[in-house]
Amino acid sequence: MKFSLVLMLLFTSTVWAKWSVSTYNLRNFDKDSRAGKTDLVELARIIEANKSDVMAFQEIADKQAFKKMVETNLPGYSYIMTTCGGMAKQQLAVAYKEATFDFISRIEDRSFSGGEGSNGCGSLRPVLIVDLRRKETNTLHSFGVVHLKAGGGRRDFEKRWKQYGGLKYLSDRYTDKNLILLGDFNSTGYSIKDDDYARFENFIGRASMRSVSENLGCTSYWNGTSGGEELQPSILDHILIQDKNLNEVREVKLGAHCEQVSCRPATRSELGVSFDAVSDHCPIQVTFK
Repeated sequence: MKFSLVLMLLFTSTVWAKWSVSTYNLRNFDKDSRAGKTDLVELARIIEANKSDVMAFQEIADKQAFKKMVETNLPGYSYIMTTCGGMAKQQLAVAYKEATFDFISRIEDRSFSGGEGSNGCGSLRPVLIVDLRRKETNTLHSFGVVHLKAGGGRRDFEKRWKQYGGLKYLSDRYTDKNLILLGDFNSTGYSIKDDDYARFENFIGRASMRSVSENLGCTSYWNGTSGGEELQPSILDHILIQDKNLNEVREVKLGAHCEQVSCRPATRSELGVSFDAVSDHCPIQVTFK
C-alpha cells in the first residue's frame, strides 16, 4: 500500500511539474538619459514577483550593473548576454535557473542588426538564441530574444517588417524543435490594428506561432498623441509560442504597473515608481504545465 502511494505521488509530481519563462525590457538599465538611475529596490521587488525559470531581458546598458543585479536577486541563476547592442548599446540577456536547465549553446544572429559578415555589430540589436535542456524531461528548448526596430514612422515600419521576415526564416529552421521567440518586438500598431499589426500577424501566422499578448491589455505605457495628462497603454512585448506547444500553456501573467492599473490609461502618479524609476515596460510571464 505504501509503495503504491509513493508511486502515485511520484506520478502526480511529474504530471503537474511546471516551469516558466518571462521577458522584461529594463529601459536602459542602469541609467536612462531621461529617467535617471534604476530604482534597484523596486526592480528587486518586480523580479521576485515575476521570477521565472528562464528570464529574457532587453536594454541592458551597463553590463556590470546587470551582473551584480543577477547575483543579488537571482541566486542559483546563470546568464548569457550579447556582445552587440546596436548604436544605443542595448544588450540582450537570458538568465536561467541552473536547477531547472542546462546550458547547451548560444548564437548571436547579427543579420537582424546589420552587422553580419563583419566584425561590426550593426546599428540595431541582434537576436540572441540560447539553447537550454530542461533537466526533468531532457527536452531541448530554444529561446530567441529580440529587440526589434523602434518607432511608428514608415521607415521604422519597413525596417521592422524586414526583421519580421528574418524571424520567419529563423522559425523555419526550428520547426522540429521547441522554439520560443520573446522580447520587445516594438509592435507599435498592435493595439490599433494598423498595417504594422497586419504584417506582424502575417509573420506569426506563417511561422505557426501565437503571441500570448493577444489576450493582454498592454505591456507598456507611453505619452500617446493627445498630449493629455494620462499615459496610454500599448502592446510592444510578446512571447511567441509554436502552435504545437500551445496546449502546454497553463497561465499568462502581467506584472508591475501594467497589472497595478489593469492596463487602463493612467497618470504618471498612478503608474508609480515602477514606471518612473524602473521601466516603461512591464514583465510578461508564461507558465507551462
